[in-house]
Amino acid sequence: MQNDFFPDTWSLSRWLAIKTSHARDLVIDCIESHQPVISDINCQRLLLAHVYYHQLVRPVYDDPNLKRLLFPFFDIHQPQLLEPKVPKQSAPNLNLSFQGRGLPLGLVPRIGWLYATQFVDFGLSQLLTGPKANHLSFWVDAEKRKDEWQVFRRDLDVLYLSESQEEALAKAACSALSTYSNIFNSAYQR
Repeated sequence: MQNDFFPDTWSLSRWLAIKTSHARDLVIDCIESHQPVISDINCQRLLLAHVYYHQLVRPVYDDPNLKRLLFPFFDIHQPQLLEPKVPKQSAPNLNLSFQGRGLPLGLVPRIGWLYATQFVDFGLSQLLTGPKANHLSFWVDAEKRKDEWQVFRRDLDVLYLSESQEEALAKAACSALSTYSNIFNSAYQR
């Protein structure tokens, strides 16, 4: 009989999901607490925070070492996540001058930040295509994000990391998820 907590085939992506589950749950709780899908204005706050976060992590996506290491993912990755369905209303004026930790140095920690970013991209695509978000004027290619998330996880699963590198990966992913939550919270401060 297979135990769901310790599956027959253990992988890095499954291990990382468990090691980051608390941080991932905090991001989900943070987003849900601000109800970004109840109105276009709330959704725009979410999107502005998301774009701000992506500007912060942009160097991770430009890293040539990561592109070589995770080639299948970068081969299909498309940076455009969200598009308005109709012309945008006037966007809320947000001061997102968040002064958190910057990107870490090193390949493994940057993979952790990439993991966190792909997690929030995938989650956001699900949120904005869910039944509660039908009235919003934003279009998301949720299937494309799902495909990217799956390819990224498969790329992780073929990496060979030492135990200390795995711990550094999980720590970096949790740090990135915390940064995302902080940026998102700042977008809803009035």
